[in-house]
Amino acid sequence: MVHMTICLPTRNRQAYCIQTIAALAESDGNDFEVVVADNSDDPSVLADHFARQPKDPRFRLIAPENTVLPMVDNWERAVEAARGRWISVIGDDDYLDPRLTGLIRRYEVLHRDADAISWECMSYQWPDNRPVPTLAGIPTGHATRLLSAEALADQLFQWSERKRRPGVGVGIYHGAVKRSLMERIKSSYGGRYFEHPNVDWESTCKVVAQARLIVHSERPFSVLGACAASNSAANLSASAMASRMATFEAETRDCISLEQPYFPFELKARGGSLCLSIAVTTAWFCHTYGVDLNGFGANFAHAAMDECKFSATEAEYDAKVACFMQGFALWEGGRWAALFKPAPFSPPRSINRITGLNEDRLMVREADIGAQTPAEFYRFGEHAILPVKSLVSGAKVFAP
Repeated sequence: MVHMTICLPTRNRQAYCIQTIAALAESDGNDFEVVVADNSDDPSVLADHFARQPKDPRFRLIAPENTVLPMVDNWERAVEAARGRWISVIGDDDYLDPRLTGLIRRYEVLHRDADAISWECMSYQWPDNRPVPTLAGIPTGHATRLLSAEALADQLFQWSERKRRPGVGVGIYHGAVKRSLMERIKSSYGGRYFEHPNVDWESTCKVVAQARLIVHSERPFSVLGACAASNSAANLSASAMASRMATFEAETRDCISLEQPYFPFELKARGGSLCLSIAVTTAWFCHTYGVDLNGFGANFAHAAMDECKFSATEAEYDAKVACFMQGFALWEGGRWAALFKPAPFSPPRSINRITGLNEDRLMVREADIGAQTPAEFYRFGEHAILPVKSLVSGAKVFAP
């Protein structure tokens, strides 16, 4: 029986995808499958790789269509092809531990109504994406928490924490969603699993709105990788961000627009940021499906100020401030513009050289550990956290 499907959408990053496939294939589990949805310009690279490998029924390749698909449609067909009772989506430069199925089985026994599972993630920069010294993060907790849907909705839709990112790590991306919940989402929202180009945060919105019970593991089970060709890598370069946005816009021209009159912030402006991308997505969801936005305006003004503080240069700071100021001036007749009062630019105090434990996350300098892939880094990180077998069995201590 396929208990979990790992969906692996990919486009023109075949070398990273092949590394991820190889890492997943090392697992001896037989209760999971991997669906690789190839949306690349050259279909031969992954097709040849699959042809050269010994037949493994756990892996399936969906070939590219005749024309390039928007990301949202590639995710859609990957989930449509999934056979698992639970479904997860990761990037082609990420890693997920297939032993997650053991944790899912345990949660199904302990929390019978659970239809969404989340966990902490390790973070890792591929060697080709380290223009400055970089630190990788390893969460060190192992407790299980039941998440309040009301609290999550408040953090996500009202942005109640007033930080640059809502603290809501749930959804199908680096999370596991029960097939029954995905079908409920499909029937409730537009007749599809995914609608919006910002697919991961759209999934977060819908899971928060529809899940009956969300269970969270503080023990990490996956790695958020960032290679030089990734969208997240663009956050390190204004020119890379502009290039990624132009490509993204061209390939999603027939999808829901990222720019809407009810939230007139220009995401493709030079000062666009992940903070604004998340806000654009949540605003679309709330506007489309009638979710109460009371309190969002003032909270988002504070979140925007927090985003401006995370600027590596004064030029980046100025671009962010200008982008937000223009949006606030247009949004609801400038109702929230007076609340946006960013502090003056302050140069960053560190350049990611200090390693050690920061609250419940171990930070390590990536250049010092030798891990060449997210899977290798995950195996390195496991030396600092509770073993999978101990967590699945319910043990609270390390095995001798």
